[in-house]
Amino acid sequence: MKLPPGVTQKQFSSALAEFEQAVGKEWVFTSDEDVDLYRDAYSPFLHEAEERVASAAVAPSSTEEVQQIVRTANRYRIPLYAISTGKNLGYGGSAPAYSGCVVVDLKRMNRILEVNEANAFALVEPGVSYFDLYHHIRERNLKVWIDCPDPGWGSVLGNAIDRGGGYTSANYRNHFDSHCGMEMVLPNGDLLRTGMGAIPNAKTWQQYKSGCGPWIDGIFSQSNFGIVTKMGFWLMPQPEAYLRCTISLFHYRETSGRDAELSRERANHLGVPGHRLTAQRLSADRPDSAVN
Repeated sequence: MKLPPGVTQKQFSSALAEFEQAVGKEWVFTSDEDVDLYRDAYSPFLHEAEERVASAAVAPSSTEEVQQIVRTANRYRIPLYAISTGKNLGYGGSAPAYSGCVVVDLKRMNRILEVNEANAFALVEPGVSYFDLYHHIRERNLKVWIDCPDPGWGSVLGNAIDRGGGYTSANYRNHFDSHCGMEMVLPNGDLLRTGMGAIPNAKTWQQYKSGCGPWIDGIFSQSNFGIVTKMGFWLMPQPEAYLRCTISLFHYRETSGRDAELSRERANHLGVPGHRLTAQRLSADRPDSAVN
């Protein structure tokens, strides 16, 4: 077991005991076999001294348990690294950014707290995947769409705070921009809600993101200023019809005019909800088909 930096074995054992009191012994992982699951399988330093490895992992099931974990970590000066589903493969996965961290695995916090068809929004916890949200919507025949990146097994919340993107309308495919309202546990264990969630008994948490006062949501994106435990998202109302098309061009210079035409059609509401420009070589044996 790798100890957190500056922490003795006795201190670490005491902290692990407090983690067990908070979440249950079965949800604190310390064996080599369990902790190996929190390695980066694609790391160029796999099994070498430079590899970033966890000291342990703990899996809370509620915001209150996250608060207890953070307060315990503060007392013993133990660094924490939070993951949602840990499926950001190729970008570190579930491995910590700092060796010796205790990984806070939020996969048990997998509740879809609300999907509102009339106002087209959802409120989810970190462990909710795109597949989970999709099936929830389909089973209830709700007329809203999710905006999914390529890996549907990833976390809706995790993808957004890592500033991921999707493929539908411009209003929804930037996943952090399409969020509305966050709840996070701060480094001292206090709870913070942004937007209208900061107002007691507000009914518009997922409808008006600005709220009152400064808009601070951005500092919790790709950062370590808090552990996000709930997040709201605007969903795309289901369109009357949808057709996905692909336009192939032989030269990159040909895209400028086509891209402008698509942008104008979208602006004029002519049914182009969003488009992406992908440049690639179309033929390996034709020099004139190469991207310039």
